[in-house]
Order: sequence, then structure tokens, then C-alpha cells
Amino acid sequence: MEHSIKLEIPFPSNRLATIAQRVINVDKELKTDQVKRTLSVNDNKLEALFECTTARMMRVSVNSFLEMLTMVTRTMDQCDPLSKQ
Repeated sequence: MEHSIKLEIPFPSNRLATIAQRVINVDKELKTDQVKRTLSVNDNKLEALFECTTARMMRVSVNSFLEMLTMVTRTMDQCDPLSKQ
């Protein structure tokens, strides 16, 4: 794949980063022949590696990921009292 980007998203704890990884991993990429997304947790960071065939697919995939991440972190803030520690 021609295009790649790695994002590192810090969380207050390893537990919250792992929860985010598990929740986001449920939603698979729709065009697996054009986009490969790999999520991992390193300490308290969620790491996302995107490999795409085109810049357009990169933009679409990363944008979708960030929207899901926003939803997950807002839910954590509302429902998990430990997320604010």
C-alpha cells in the first residue's frame, strides 16, 4: 500500500486505551482491499496504523476512525468515573 500514517492517542490509563481499542476494533474497515487498520496499545497510548492504496481512502478512513474515537471518549467521560483520574 502506498500511503501510511501512525497515530498515537494518549489516554489517562492503559485500561482506558485498551477499552477504546476493543470498542473500535468491532467496526472493521469496509474496503479491506484498499485500507488496512491496525490498532494496538502501548502503555497508556492507543496506536493506530493506517495503510491505504490512495490518499482519498486514507482521509476517509482516518476521519471515520477519529469520529469513532470521539464517540468512545465522550462515552467514557459520561459513564466511567475512573476515566477522569
